[in-house]
Amino acid sequence: MQPLQEIEPDFYISYFYDTDATHKSTTEQELTKLVDRLYDNGFAATIRPGDANHLLIFIKLSSDSYIEQAEKDLMKNYEFGVTSKDDTLSARFRIIHHYLTSSVELGGVGITPAEGIWKNVIDIVPVTDAFNDTQLIEELKINFSRTELSTNKIKKVYGIQIALYFEFLKYYIYWLAGLSVVGIFQYLKKTRSFSLTYTFINLIWGTLFLAFWHRREQYLTNLWGVQNCHEIEDHLAELAQINKNFEKKSSYTHKSNNGGYRFVKELLFIPIALVFVAVLISYQLGCFFIEIFLTDIYDGPGKSLLTLLPTVLIVVFVPILTIIYNAVTDIVIKFEGHDNQYTKNNSILVKQFILNFLTSYVPLIITSFLYLPFAHLIGPHLGDLQLTISSYVGENRFFSKYLTKLKSQRDFQINQGRLNAQFFYFIVTNQVIQIVLKYVLPLIITKVTNIIQTKVQKKPQLKVDNDNPYESIWLHNVRASLNLPVYNVDDDFRGLILQYGYLIMFGPVWPLAPLVSLIFDVVIFKLDNFKLLSGRYFKPPLPKRVDSTHPWNLALFLLTWLGSVISPVVTAFYRHGTAPPKSMGQLTFDNASVHLSSSVFLVLLMFFSEHGFLILSYVLFKFSNLFKSQVEWENDFVENDMKLRRDHYSNHVKPTIKVRECPDWKNFTPEGTMDFQPPVVVTDAGEVHEPEKIPTKKLGYTTSSQHYTETTVTSRSEQARLIAEKEKLLKERQAELKRLEQDHKIGAKYDKASTSDANTASVAALERDKEEGDTVIQAKSGPNGEMKPSTIDSNKHINDDPFGASVLPPPAPNDKSAEVDTNKFSTQDSKTAHAAAAAPQAGGLTTTAGKGPDDKTTSVEGADQQKPKPSGSSSAQSEASNDSLSESRLGTSSKQSGNQGGLKKIVNGAEKEVKSTRSGIKKLFKKT
Repeated sequence: MQPLQEIEPDFYISYFYDTDATHKSTTEQELTKLVDRLYDNGFAATIRPGDANHLLIFIKLSSDSYIEQAEKDLMKNYEFGVTSKDDTLSARFRIIHHYLTSSVELGGVGITPAEGIWKNVIDIVPVTDAFNDTQLIEELKINFSRTELSTNKIKKVYGIQIALYFEFLKYYIYWLAGLSVVGIFQYLKKTRSFSLTYTFINLIWGTLFLAFWHRREQYLTNLWGVQNCHEIEDHLAELAQINKNFEKKSSYTHKSNNGGYRFVKELLFIPIALVFVAVLISYQLGCFFIEIFLTDIYDGPGKSLLTLLPTVLIVVFVPILTIIYNAVTDIVIKFEGHDNQYTKNNSILVKQFILNFLTSYVPLIITSFLYLPFAHLIGPHLGDLQLTISSYVGENRFFSKYLTKLKSQRDFQINQGRLNAQFFYFIVTNQVIQIVLKYVLPLIITKVTNIIQTKVQKKPQLKVDNDNPYESIWLHNVRASLNLPVYNVDDDFRGLILQYGYLIMFGPVWPLAPLVSLIFDVVIFKLDNFKLLSGRYFKPPLPKRVDSTHPWNLALFLLTWLGSVISPVVTAFYRHGTAPPKSMGQLTFDNASVHLSSSVFLVLLMFFSEHGFLILSYVLFKFSNLFKSQVEWENDFVENDMKLRRDHYSNHVKPTIKVRECPDWKNFTPEGTMDFQPPVVVTDAGEVHEPEKIPTKKLGYTTSSQHYTETTVTSRSEQARLIAEKEKLLKERQAELKRLEQDHKIGAKYDKASTSDANTASVAALERDKEEGDTVIQAKSGPNGEMKPSTIDSNKHINDDPFGASVLPPPAPNDKSAEVDTNKFSTQDSKTAHAAAAAPQAGGLTTTAGKGPDDKTTSVEGADQQKPKPSGSSSAQSEASNDSLSESRLGTSSKQSGNQGGLKKIVNGAEKEVKSTRSGIKKLFKKT
């Protein structure tokens, strides 16, 4: 049987397997029930140990069952106007997973992880080439060496939703490049920051980006044929509800307005959200006042360390508040009663974005609208502040003298560069930290956790000595994925949207921010691609089909709308720098430390900017719908004509269902599947050996329209290195052998060309010498069946009797003149010609397809009826030249064959040496 990775399982099921003897019978019964359910629904399965308490159940859906499910999926597509073809690996994963997890009432298998009778089913993971063994450095090198930003492989393997994220990131990078050029020119000017011109260019850029991305998004979804696909999930949810409430005898009831009720329930979350907003903003303001006191007012000992206190308070509090907020959100989501994953996921993202917005932008808003305008008003009240602290703390406290040690009014100065420093942190420092946390720290944590579990805690480890050596390294990678988290593309979306918010709301603070963001985004694109395909960070995600980036497109619109208000105001405040501290008075902008001539100017600026954005955005969205792409116009029929939809499905979509058979899976049976090796654990880490890496030809995971691809595994051990070197030598010898064979083929082609030239000369000679009515043809002759020209005599020069018999007397036995010169008329040898001449009764046509003594075709000539023809030498000379040329080529071919024979001996010897070395390594590992 082939190794498991070469027969391409569709999924693996992570199954909790209790090895405790007291629960063994129950565990076996539940596992048998799962295996029987799989086989009853068209699956085949095989089991491998996962870890000390888990099994890996690899499953494959039969071709007939898959075609049936694919046709059902295409029928749903046709009903709702989805024109995609299920001809990619991601479509196969999506269809099989939907069939596997759908309820029995909807025609599925009904295996829902961690629910009901399937509580031991932990997870269902697609099997991709992410489990192939690769080198980390080599993968990074290959990833970063590609100049193009391609999403084709991601779409084929991981589906539309993830591909749409990468397409958004790629489109965002292209647009950032244009804004970066404008930012560089602005930075080189005398007024580097807070320019009203750059502010409005930035806002127009954001508005255009929204409109053009909307057009691009519609084009991509129509190009991929997934428009309206979210309606399918809504329809399935309705069917599930109907089946759940079905009664054989029931009165007709109108369709319930679940969407309306759900919307009302969602509105009830607004008071809850306002409470959390008030708590978070109050805490942020408290930390802000502590920070101002410690950095600008306090002048006692330990100031450098105490200034870190507000940051520590924020870092500790925000995760705790987030946990509480998410717990409340889960309760509200259950209360809202979503009947499909699409609306549920959107509701969760909207609620989470509220907290993300506050934690990301409130510090900059506080600095822009509270600290810089009004912090100078604290100076005259420093004495009052000192007396207040003394009265509350008390003079007898040992730390009272430190807390009351404040700066004098003369020494007090606000931090004029606070906004610039904060913005630089969020654009540069924070993104560096995020890259380290997302791409470096997970690898370190995985290594450290493995060391702690094996060396320090000495937890029981799976014994892998019984693994198939050709599967060992692949199984090792699959087992490593058991402890990896599930990939969520919305987390990556969130990071991009927040970066866009910084640029659109506070971009005028530092015009080089787009350029820095562009560099980071290119790196993030490469790293996200590597993170997704390498299999070191997440389990391979389940492909999902979406028709938009909703609700992130709404978040983009919201941030741009807020930016149309915040960005011009901040620019108007500080375009000439902060003004000197003004006299005491009420907290109005007349006393604020900002360059603002009047409040009327500020109101007009806000009104013009905000309304201008809304009007321009509306016009662009309406105008863009007039410029649909060709594929969008072609897909417009899906909303209009049912017959056109059906014709499109029957003629273009349904014929694309092709499945490649894998006969090895037909040999699996439920009994054979249950006859598996249970996990064997060892407590001594020294007994756990690294899996032996044996290079094999790995057939890649492909669809029916793709060819196999070879994937080789690399070795790290010294013995395997020697094998790799010998195999390298073997490949070089094989390449040389292939080159010689190619040369031989070229020589054969040259022989053929030379023979063709000689045949042309022979034909010309025969055409010159033939009589009227004769025909020159090509016929096979000689021991190798070469094609040579010959002449067919029409016999028009013979006077036949009425019955067609010859009237001439037969020649005398010793009459030499009756012999026929066969070199002139045919390619037969002399013996054949003499035999023909000795048979006077066989008058008629001369056939020249002589094929040697074993051929059934004969050549008969009416020699007694033919006149002796002039013996020409052209044909004989052509044949002589052909024979000499063939002999010379034959000598060359024999030399090449000799060289090939020597090389084959060398190659065979190298192969034997590699096999013997490899078997020695196996024995060595078995002994250890």
